[in-house]
Amino acid sequence: MSPTTLVRALRKWWWVVVGLTVLGGAAGAAATMLMTPQYESTSQIFVAFDAPAGADSSELVQANNFAIQKVYSYTEVAKSQRVLDEVINELNLDTTADELARDITVMVPVNSAVLQITAVAPNADDAAALSAAVVSSFSDVVLELETPTAGGVPPLRIESLEEPVPSEDPSSPNLLVNIALGMFVGFALGILWIAIAALRDRKIYNGSDLASESGSLRAIGSVPVGAKSDSPTVVLDDPLSAIAESYRTIAATLAHSTDADLSVVAVAAATPRDRSSALTSNLALTLKEFGARVAIIDANLRSGSISSSLGLDGPGLAQCLSGTATASDAITQVNGIGVLPAGTTTDSPAELIAGARFSSVVREVAASYDIVLIDSAPVLPLSDTLFAASAAKSVLLAVTSGSVTPTQLQAAKTTLEGVDASVLGVVVLDAARSGADADVSTAAYRDLRPARS
Repeated sequence: MSPTTLVRALRKWWWVVVGLTVLGGAAGAAATMLMTPQYESTSQIFVAFDAPAGADSSELVQANNFAIQKVYSYTEVAKSQRVLDEVINELNLDTTADELARDITVMVPVNSAVLQITAVAPNADDAAALSAAVVSSFSDVVLELETPTAGGVPPLRIESLEEPVPSEDPSSPNLLVNIALGMFVGFALGILWIAIAALRDRKIYNGSDLASESGSLRAIGSVPVGAKSDSPTVVLDDPLSAIAESYRTIAATLAHSTDADLSVVAVAAATPRDRSSALTSNLALTLKEFGARVAIIDANLRSGSISSSLGLDGPGLAQCLSGTATASDAITQVNGIGVLPAGTTTDSPAELIAGARFSSVVREVAASYDIVLIDSAPVLPLSDTLFAASAAKSVLLAVTSGSVTPTQLQAAKTTLEGVDASVLGVVVLDAARSGADADVSTAAYRDLRPARS
């Protein structure tokens, strides 16, 4: 997964990250409302061991250190069954010592002889009562444990430093913490979604992707996305635009390809999601600018895209194939280009174009022109293009940015090679001019300025 793929996935699915983050925050807030509030109440007690009467300073220090060491063992005593059983009896609780121990927290500050006993309960008064009961039971048990076996007074004192009081606000659940935690979880799930989407995204977006994902296919060029990218005559209507210049670059690349036979070229979309008609017509206009005599055969009998975009009706290829018209009679001159329209469509275009008559029509048109461009139906999953490609010398594939995977493109190439068609390369349509999807050539296109008079 490259950084470009990750950025592309983030641009496409950013709303999922935002949505899951908001949803996670809402879930945290809802969970807070459903959770039972818990209140805390804390008591502090001081444990001191009495030094002998008249003890010097060193003996006092030893007594204090002994108290500090001893008090750590009392953390376990405070949560022992002996202490908590008395608490359960005193408060008449319906629980066990092990269960009650989960609601008691005992801690000792560092180098201190002070115990902090915190009790948790669903009610503030219950928490205070539980904390007080633990302190009372703990004091009794410790004094019993520290009383000498021979009798006498225990050598320690337990003093209360802070009495437990009912808390005004619950300690949990914390609304802000739960909302933040929910938002974090939602954000993490959104990032995971982005990562999975980036890993699954194997589509062709530009010439760079084509070179890395389908090394056996040559990138002829790319047409940048724009308001006039679908125009069949943008080369004439807006000759200084970046889109028009991209068509000229593609035509120049083809014209200077030493191993390319351009006498008859079938232009075909890889899948029905791609469009090739604007590429066909604008390439024809550009090649005419280069001085070539160019003709177009609208062999897409299913849609007749070029014929409809140029407003051509009347007899066309369908009538030539059925024998009711000749190519010389059906060809119309449009902007200096010879165009053989699709003609009246039929319910079985593949059956019509599959006959031997199609090759003879192509040869008839090619006899009068330097270059013949055949606008074909999509390669996948239709069979029409195979018959058009078999009559052509070469095939130029067209894909729309972000619509075709390398597997589909390779399948289209393999299908064409099955009828001995030579695939010149691939043109990427509607390529982004900026951002993660743009390649170097597409990003460099700019609208040209008129020459000074």
